[in-house]
Amino acid sequence: GYEVPTGDRPDCASWSFSITKGYSASVRAGFVVYKEEPVTSHDAVVNAFESLHSMTNGLYSEWSWYGQMQLWEMIMSRPISDPTSWVGAYTEIMDEKWNAVISGFENCPVLDVTNAKAGAYAWLQYKAPYLGIQEGFVSSFFRDVLGIRTTTYNFGFRGAGAENIVSFYGSGYTEADFTRLQLYRDITVYEEMARRAKIVCADLDASVGSFVSINQWVASAQTVSRRLEAGYADMDDRKRHLKEVVPDLTDRQLEHLASSHEHGDELDRRISTCAPDFSMNCLFKTVGTRFNDF
Repeated sequence: GYEVPTGDRPDCASWSFSITKGYSASVRAGFVVYKEEPVTSHDAVVNAFESLHSMTNGLYSEWSWYGQMQLWEMIMSRPISDPTSWVGAYTEIMDEKWNAVISGFENCPVLDVTNAKAGAYAWLQYKAPYLGIQEGFVSSFFRDVLGIRTTTYNFGFRGAGAENIVSFYGSGYTEADFTRLQLYRDITVYEEMARRAKIVCADLDASVGSFVSINQWVASAQTVSRRLEAGYADMDDRKRHLKEVVPDLTDRQLEHLASSHEHGDELDRRISTCAPDFSMNCLFKTVGTRFNDF
């Protein structure tokens, strides 16, 4: 079975083989084969992978390689058509998650699901008059109205520029008017999200728990956006301002909204250091595993 492909290959100084990937291909498991000549190429490869030659990393690489073989064998042990197979079960649970997402946002005035049952991410596109309300890395609609932390796609456009986004999607769109929702959580997360979405999308003044209504979200987001240039003296100052622009906020809503806005502002400050390329390496350093999982 698992043999290194040595048949048809170009005459290169080195070759790399990837057997899996993660985090949009930023993390891969595999191996590298390299020649002793030319010396400059050989030394460059050795220098780059020097730490991997240590006992710890060397053994980890070996274990990872054989672990991937075991994973392959488990995944491929039964046909896809078998609902008890790994791929068959995965396909069924993804279908259930998609059904929850699609039903939750059906006829919602704020946004549309544009890629129904296409992949492991839901691509949501906001609609007028709700364009331009969000500005940062985190979707304030999902965070403040639905209680779900996920991102806009402003980093994903990699500095494409507003003019390019407008030329494709139409007038009024910005790079933050889209949300890519990952579907790797438990099915109950998407069922609860759908329940909340149906409530707030059916009534713009309706809210769930300590989260705000769509109308409250609009008022707070637009006003706070203008206030950011002046900044806030402290959390109490932020709360006072929110209460002025959205007077019908309950104490629970005010506490949650002020806290989430402060967290979002801090996150955006961190992420701004990754401009203009917004590489995955930089994003992981600023919002990676040491911080909240998005």
